[in-house]
Amino acid sequence: MAGQVADDEFANVPSPRTRHPVIAVAAALLAFLIVFYKRGDLAYSLTASEPRDLGQARTLFLTPERVAAFDNRTVRIAGVPDRENALELDTKGSWTFTQFFRVLGTGGRLFVHRRENPLPGFRAEHDVFEGRLLRISDLSFHSAIRRYYATHVSATHFFSPDEFAKVIAGSPPGQPIALRDVAGDEVKLGPADLVAIDVRRPDEVVVGLPRDKFQDEAAARIEIEKHGGAVTGPAEPPAANGPPAERYTFVARFPAERRQQALGALGDLDRRVEIREHRNSHKARLGDLTATAEKLAIPGQPAVALGSIAAVKTLAAVQIPDDAYLLVEGEMPRDHFHTVIASALLMLFGVVNLIGLAQGLRR
Repeated sequence: MAGQVADDEFANVPSPRTRHPVIAVAAALLAFLIVFYKRGDLAYSLTASEPRDLGQARTLFLTPERVAAFDNRTVRIAGVPDRENALELDTKGSWTFTQFFRVLGTGGRLFVHRRENPLPGFRAEHDVFEGRLLRISDLSFHSAIRRYYATHVSATHFFSPDEFAKVIAGSPPGQPIALRDVAGDEVKLGPADLVAIDVRRPDEVVVGLPRDKFQDEAAARIEIEKHGGAVTGPAEPPAANGPPAERYTFVARFPAERRQQALGALGDLDRRVEIREHRNSHKARLGDLTATAEKLAIPGQPAVALGSIAAVKTLAAVQIPDDAYLLVEGEMPRDHFHTVIASALLMLFGVVNLIGLAQGLRR
C-alpha cells in the first residue's frame, strides 16, 4: 500500500558477535593484570624526584620502621660499601656490567645496585648513593639473590677481642652464639665454625729487605745482625712455584734499648724496606675456645691475654634478611613515566572490552 512503510525483512536477523565473550573477558583481565603487575613502577613514577636525605645507613637501619616509610621512594643514603664481596652483574649478550654490593653496618639489610659503568668521578669519590629504595622481597628474582649469596659469598668479619671473649665466657659450651662485628653487622656462629686469632709478638718484628740490594739471603741476614738484630727465622716459607718474592723477609728480635735506632737505620737503607709487627695466627673451632674476662684459651696454646690479641676474625656466608632493601642507584621517577602512558592505554583497552561485552549481551 502506497505511503505505508514496508517491514524490514532483516529486522529479526540477530547480528553476530564480533568477539566471543570469553575472549573479551580474558583480554580485559590480561590488561588489568599487567597494570597490577606494574603497580610498583606506576606508583614510583608519580613520586617526587628530589631524593630524601636519610643520612648514614648504619644509623638509619637501627629503626626499621623509619626505613619502611621510604619504600619505593627516591632517597639518598651514605654508607661504606662491602667492596671485598661486591658482585659484577651482566645481562646475557649485552656486555654491560653493573655492580651489586651490600653496605656495611646495616646487618646485611641494605644492598646497592650501581648501574653506571664507567662510574662518574663524583660518585667514586664519595660513598653516597642516590636512587630508588625497594624491598628485596618485592623483586621477582629475590630468591635467586638470597640463594646465591648464601652458597657462594662469604664475608670476613672482624670482632673486638674483648667483646668476643665476653660472649664466649657468657655462652653455654657447645651452643651457637650471635655477636656484632666491628662494622656493626650481626654474625651467627656455630660450634664447628672456624675462628682465626692473630696474636701479637711484641718482642719481634718482621723485616723485609729488597732482594736486588743484596747478593743473597745470607747477606740480607748479616745486614740485620749488623744493626743488633737476632734473626729467629723467615717470616714466610719460600714459595714453591712462581717468581721469587721482592724481599728477603725475616723475623728478628732487637734489644729494647736499641730497637728504635736499629729499625730507623734499616728503614733508611731503601724506601722499599718493610717493617711491621710480628703476629702468630691460630685457627680453632668456636666450640673449642674458652675465655675469661682477661684471657682467651686456644687449644694447644697457652692462654692469651686479650691485650695481646690483634684481631679475631672469621668467614661466614652472607645471609640476606627478610626485611632487606635494595637501592637502585640512578633510577628516578621520570625513568618510569612511560609506565603511566602504558597503564592508561591498558586500562582503556580493558574497559572498552568490558563495555563492548555488556552491549553485546544486551542485544
